[in-house]
Amino acid sequence: MSTATLPFTAKGQATHKRLISVARQVAIANGGHFELVEVAEAAGVVPSLVHRYFGSKAGLVGAVVDDFFERFHAEVLDVELDDRGTWAQHERIRLEKGVRFNFSEPFSALVYGQLAREPEVARKEALRTAAVVDRAARSIRKGQKRGELPDDVDPGFAGAAMFGAMRLVMVEALRRDPLPSPEEVIEVLWRQVCASVHIDPISETPS
Repeated sequence: MSTATLPFTAKGQATHKRLISVARQVAIANGGHFELVEVAEAAGVVPSLVHRYFGSKAGLVGAVVDDFFERFHAEVLDVELDDRGTWAQHERIRLEKGVRFNFSEPFSALVYGQLAREPEVARKEALRTAAVVDRAARSIRKGQKRGELPDDVDPGFAGAAMFGAMRLVMVEALRRDPLPSPEEVIEVLWRQVCASVHIDPISETPS
């Protein structure tokens, strides 16, 4: 059971946010490994303060992963793009945003790689994955209602296929040395997106 203390004051919230940022930096520097004492030392605070805010290493790992996914949602998934043309046009924009976010965020490789084996990370990613697939399914249904996507596409399966492809392709891309270009990854993933909803990747119309 966690004994973490939620920060209610502005100062407490700022400290909470700074500790998460420091923990992310330590994790990146150490290939996904860190201890509360290391984070405390890097942040210039006593270990008991880190423990008070997060309760345990698992609590801190969970907070850092939550922060990652919250930023991913804010910058990619929750961006309103319905006014940016057809379903294919605005989902292409969303895909580009998602790939570029992962390329610009060093923590991505850890979330999808080394940290994925941590029970707390796996639990949180499972919850986030369900939310992402649901959002994708709702978007696909909108495209079907507008006649831009075939009616025979199962929104849930298609949404899961789209996210699954993005996750696995990003794992492969981010472990390569040298890294492929974001544009190369976007083109690979766009073909997978189009196949999932039965549209042509060139004409962006039902195939």
